[in-house]
This record gives sequence, C-alpha cells and structure tokens, in this order.
Amino acid sequence: MLTKYDELTCHQAPTTFDHVGTSDRAWTEKLWMNIHDTQGAMVLALGFGVYPNRNVQDGYACLNLGNRVQTNLRLSRELRPRLDELSVGPLTWEVLEPYRRIRARLAENPMGLAFELEFLGRFQAGEEQPHFGRSRGRVFVNHCRYAQLGRAQGWVRLGDQRIELDPSRHYAQRDHSWGIRMGVGAPEQGVQAQDIDTFSHMLINWATLQFEDRALNAYLIEKADGRVERLTGKLCWPLGDPRPPAELTAFEHDWVYHPGSARMQGGQARLAFEDGTRLAIDTRELTSMYLRGGGYVGVKGFTHGSWQGPDWSDGERWEVGTPAVADEVHGLDDTVVECHAGGQLGYGIVENMILGPFPRYGFESFGLGR
Repeated sequence: MLTKYDELTCHQAPTTFDHVGTSDRAWTEKLWMNIHDTQGAMVLALGFGVYPNRNVQDGYACLNLGNRVQTNLRLSRELRPRLDELSVGPLTWEVLEPYRRIRARLAENPMGLAFELEFLGRFQAGEEQPHFGRSRGRVFVNHCRYAQLGRAQGWVRLGDQRIELDPSRHYAQRDHSWGIRMGVGAPEQGVQAQDIDTFSHMLINWATLQFEDRALNAYLIEKADGRVERLTGKLCWPLGDPRPPAELTAFEHDWVYHPGSARMQGGQARLAFEDGTRLAIDTRELTSMYLRGGGYVGVKGFTHGSWQGPDWSDGERWEVGTPAVADEVHGLDDTVVECHAGGQLGYGIVENMILGPFPRYGFESFGLGR
C-alpha cells in the first residue's frame, strides 16, 4: 500500500512505508512535547504513539494549572487506512519546518481542553545513543531517540480560561523516538510471564534543560548498587552554531523528594561532556506533570498501544494539589524546574522515577512509592 511518505526520497529498503521491518508488536514511533511557563502556573504535555503491528494510533493531552488541578484527555483510533496522518480524534501534529516549527492542535472535546500552538526550535537536536537490550534470547528494547528544546507560541484554553503562550516565558521541549520499546500494549498471552528482567532496584532520570546559550538532554539509568546501566545525552548549541553537540560522559545527582513521597522536589545534578564542559546544576521544582494522565505506566486499565476500538477517548481531572492524590497518580512525572548553573538561569524538566528498593534515597520497598 502506498502512502504519502512513498513520494519522498528517503526509502531505506525495497518496500513501502505502510509497514515496518519487523513483526514485533512492541514496535512504536512516539512523539512528545512539554510546554511550561517560568512561574509554575501551567504545564502542558501532549504526545502521539503509532503502532503499525497493532494497527493503533493513540495520543493524549494533559494540562496542570497551578499544581492544583490536572486535566487529562486520552485518545485512540484504528491506524489503517489513515496510517500517514498524525491525527487522532481532535488532536493533530504537523511538521511545518523540520527542527524549527512544529504545530499542535487540540479541537473541542468533552474535557474542555483546547489549544493551537507552535514549538519553536532554538537549539540543535540532541541524538541519544541507540538503546538495545536482550534478555533470555529475546530483544526487548531496540530504539533511538532525539530531543530538542525551544520555546512556544499560540494559546491554550480550559473552559473559559485562555492562556496566551509567549516565547519569552513559555519554554518547550520535545522528543521523537522509534523502534522496539518496553511497556507497549497488553502483555502477550501464552509466553513466559516475565520475558524481561525484573524492573526494580533502579533510578531513571531523563532531563531536558535550557539556558540562554546552551541546552542539554541527559538520560541515566542507575542501579541501586551504583552501577550505571545507561548513560547518554548531548550538550547542544543554538541553531546555526557550527559546534557539534557534545556527548554526555557523566551524570551524578543528589535529589530531594517530598516527605514520605517518591515525587521530586529538586536537588543537584553534576554533568560532564566530552568537550570538557562540566555543569553543576541546582534545580528547584516549580510544578509537575503527572504523565500517568497520558497513559504512561498505565491508568484505568489503559496502556499505550492497546487496542481500544476504531475511535475511543477517556479523561478525568485530578486534584493534584492534594498530596495524597499526587502520590496516587505519581508514576513517570515531568518535574518542571528552575535551574542555575555557572551563573546562568534556566528552565526545563527532570523525569525522575525510582523503582525500589533504592536505599540511597530511602526507598526500601518494591514499586513506585515509599
């Protein structure tokens, strides 16, 4: 089957773009964007997942206002025959100018959340090292990803409240990944129940931070005994700068958590890069985006890539200003931070997830909480 992508001169195999080069049902292509202000008044997250071997496209949009109430909308549809459209229900994504302008729209829907905005790329895209893993003879992860930072313009509306996005104070980050990923869809039936190593005794950090003249993306997976299982990321320069992005070579941390909770308050990260740059970054939480509202790590029986029928939507509002509610919906969170490094002020997000036990930070039990 021909798609619009087959008109482009980017084929890498003697076949068409209507399918991928593996039958693994965990193959996915994901897009994510996060927009926040510099005061902690709002944070918006949106994203898409395309699952060719599950015939599913899903998406989400979540808005947290004032770290008090988070509104969530989740969407899913049958992928084919519209497999070359990044559109699911009222949510659409359009590349206007690669690495410079991305347009995202959310039309009217039962949750009352809508927006029309553009991501404006300011810095080079930071490409991660490929992520590959095999367990018990089976590949369980094999994907690549890049991240890019910039600003946002446009508007966001929730009910009668409209927020104008100003590039001078609304920061943005996005990523794009593709390949075989963990946690896609419902578990397979008739196979060994645990076909990958148990996910425990580990800390996962993924950060995107930007300052006036540089930006970075950093990914760390660290086991409870201190072993670094994955370290990748880039120090990136403004678009047009001739310097290439520099590879991340070290990521040390001293994080602080809310009392009795796995939610992050801030702390310090010490990063080193192959060009000799060293950054000691002090961070302070402004607000948080609870990505479980978008389906990450599962919510109300929904997981990314799961078949929900030809056209499906769901959503709710969470009173995340109540600590007990925030702890309940915590999972994979985007902690929006103000950060300081080398006399410069910056902003961004730190995704921080601990799968206990992880004694260094006082997490003694299995799971996502204390």
